[in-house]
Amino acid sequence: MLDGRKLISDFLIELDMTREELDQIFEDKDAEWSGDNAWHGLQIIAKYTDFLLHGANHDVIYSIGVDEVLELGLTKEDAEQLALLNWTIDDDCGCFACFV
Repeated sequence: MLDGRKLISDFLIELDMTREELDQIFEDKDAEWSGDNAWHGLQIIAKYTDFLLHGANHDVIYSIGVDEVLELGLTKEDAEQLALLNWTIDDDCGCFACFV
């Protein structure tokens, strides 16, 4: 990746957001939601992929990889909404995760 741009098949495309910008959104936002935050977060992620669940543990679900969804065009607004819904970025797998 080159400063928010990615070389794909000899075409340099602008990404909507860099990983650093995404990390900052998740650092700055305090979660505030009512209802099923996991379901609402999956609805946001479904805009970018049909492969929503990548794994689950005792009380957490794992979804798409952060770098992958950035390449698919994750918007700042959707990232902010995920952060408000108490989704997180799992450092071990580099993917979005949500406690259920």
